[in-house]
Amino acid sequence: MHSSPARRTPGELPAETTSFVGRRRELGQVADVLARARLVTLTGPGGVGKTRTAVRAARELRGAYPDGVRLVELSALHDPELLANAVAAALDLPEQTARPALEVIADHLEDRELLLLLDTCEHLVDACAMLCDELLRSAPRLRIVATSRQPLDVPGEHVLAIGPLSMPELAPGGGDRRECDALALFADRASAAVPGFTVGEDNRADVLALCRRLDGIPLAIELAVSRLRVLSLDEMLARLDDRFRLLTGGRRTSVPRHQTLRTAIGWSHDLSTAAERLLWARLSVFAGELSLQAAESVCADDDVLPTDDVLTSLIGLVEKSVVVRVETPEGTRYRMLDTIREFGLEQLAVLGGEERTRRRHLAYFLDAARAFDEEWTGDAQIPLLRALVRDQANLRVALEHCAATPRLHCDGLELATALWGYWHATGLLTEGRYWLRRALDGCRDETPQRVKALWLISWYMDLQGERGRNEELLKEAEQLAARINDQVGAAWTLSFQAHRRYFLGHMDGCAEDFDEVRTRLTALGDDTGLLMLGFYGGFMLILAGEHEKGIAWCDDSLGRGAEYPGEQWARGWALWVKSVGLWLRGDHEASVECAREGIRSKAALHDLMGLAHFMEGLAWRAAELRRFERVAVLQGAADALWRRAAKEARFAIPVLHELHTRAAESARSALGADGYHHSFEEGGALPLDAVVDLALDDESGASPDVPPQRSGPTDVLTPRERQVAALVGEGRTNREIAAKLVVSKRTVDSHVEHILTKLGFTSRSQIAALRAEVAADCAVPPPEV
Repeated sequence: MHSSPARRTPGELPAETTSFVGRRRELGQVADVLARARLVTLTGPGGVGKTRTAVRAARELRGAYPDGVRLVELSALHDPELLANAVAAALDLPEQTARPALEVIADHLEDRELLLLLDTCEHLVDACAMLCDELLRSAPRLRIVATSRQPLDVPGEHVLAIGPLSMPELAPGGGDRRECDALALFADRASAAVPGFTVGEDNRADVLALCRRLDGIPLAIELAVSRLRVLSLDEMLARLDDRFRLLTGGRRTSVPRHQTLRTAIGWSHDLSTAAERLLWARLSVFAGELSLQAAESVCADDDVLPTDDVLTSLIGLVEKSVVVRVETPEGTRYRMLDTIREFGLEQLAVLGGEERTRRRHLAYFLDAARAFDEEWTGDAQIPLLRALVRDQANLRVALEHCAATPRLHCDGLELATALWGYWHATGLLTEGRYWLRRALDGCRDETPQRVKALWLISWYMDLQGERGRNEELLKEAEQLAARINDQVGAAWTLSFQAHRRYFLGHMDGCAEDFDEVRTRLTALGDDTGLLMLGFYGGFMLILAGEHEKGIAWCDDSLGRGAEYPGEQWARGWALWVKSVGLWLRGDHEASVECAREGIRSKAALHDLMGLAHFMEGLAWRAAELRRFERVAVLQGAADALWRRAAKEARFAIPVLHELHTRAAESARSALGADGYHHSFEEGGALPLDAVVDLALDDESGASPDVPPQRSGPTDVLTPRERQVAALVGEGRTNREIAAKLVVSKRTVDSHVEHILTKLGFTSRSQIAALRAEVAADCAVPPPEV
């Protein structure tokens, strides 16, 4: 059974690290409105609890959405151009197609019943409004919950205002005994902060007074609770009252709610040490999460905040609830809530150190990208990729800072280029092209980085099906490489020129060009280049009919990577190309073994396009073994992956299309159009881990789906329907059958309905009565797990 490490993937709802308190009325309102409307926006000031309420509502409602609930976290995203990319990532749609991301998302959601949660829209409100409007028009069963400090103003939007936590009206004498959400939150967080703390008769009035002073704002209450470690309730109330008197000039007047929160944050700021305040300000340049190493590298200095003091100050900020500690499979990381980060940025501007801190932030992530570029084709490939995935928000901040600062344009080009392997291996080809083009537009220096950026964009366009539009890029790369004597850049430019000519039908000389590239890279000692050329050039040779030579190039690539067992990217592609070469050479069993080995590499990287390629090859073999249901299921699974990952299936390569069609036609002939369609749909509905398990299953010794059969009552059933009938005969429920066959219960429900209709039956018991007949007459194949 294939399994992946336990970690939260983009789009999944986060685990609740603290208990959820109250909000039953608001949760009921969200559920009620979603039953009638398709877009609900939770509005309210920062710190009031919009995100927690939306996530809890989505968690409670996810059973009502067969296609799930997906969360898009937008607080760290600042470029509206990348909004659709962020949504695509949350939906697990890689950017391996050149189609606009919004179009891909709309197609993906068209027939799905899904709840999409867009969190923190206010800084991207226009872009979010346009996206919601388009998706709601394209996907009739889609529901959206958004959180924002202001409405999106989209037709059909229902706005729910999220206010402070409930509190009883102030009773004469202060003797109110009613429970309230604000009091419950304070009690829950206080007991965690100070073991043994309880709210009782002796302190209830003070707690209520404090909660009222903070307007029942959850973030303000949590910040206040953190001070219980060093202050009593009386001291806390007195100090907080002092701050409000300063704010109102001593008048007994109410304070606007947003100002109440600023006051609570400012109070935490005043009670922090000088080193903690400085760290708070400097940490505000980060987006999303950060590591301790990043905090030390960016925020330390030789005077006020030495490196050795950063951890101590960071612990202090965590204890004050200014910084949130996050436990991940890669270790402890930290993040700030948006409202607290905004306050920190204001303080950093006052201190006058923003430019210096942003410069150090860029330097840290540029160094990280350089190190990645040096090491990522080695043993630490997957940990290095995971680290950059976690730092995606900070990489975007660094790239945007370069793009917005003229003197840093060339730093941005170096950063975007050093991340080429990250863009490719994680499927972020569209975003990679976006940053590379912005950097090229800003930096006009004639450097090897410019040459590399030009051929990288051309390569990504090839992969995304835009092969006819990259001639000018390669021409500029060729001319520039010659002017500056960039031999590596010239070699790679030649390889992509040959690749482009091949796909435009001009094949003469392509093989010779690849030989020339190999000779040049060998002379230059470019091991990484030769690792890549083995499968990239090998594929071109195989398509040109030079099967033995192409396979040998793949073996060379695999041999170069053999000393790095952790390297999966080049290995996976080399195994796929080799499997195609072996198949075309006629060595089908070896091709399948190669494919199964490669699937493990592609699964480790979550490479949907690579997995789809391997599914296609396994379907060829299944057709050869007359396992026609398996053909349809594998092709259905591959089709679902193609629709998510590529503009054109199978790289639009004729020989691959021909092999696919041949297998599909043989399966359709054996199963009938309906039977093929049902199994194809089953494959398309499988979750990814089930698809991988199905591919890794060894079917070489299994009986064919369509053995010679005697005439019997179940002849009208497809092989899968006979299989389901046999399991019904064993007394299994539809849910149990779905689990055994690794399909959805909805698919089994459909099969049972078809069986009843075709046999003229009205109940499951009649199917069960045919059990012996099914076993003898229909030769039900073993379950396809």
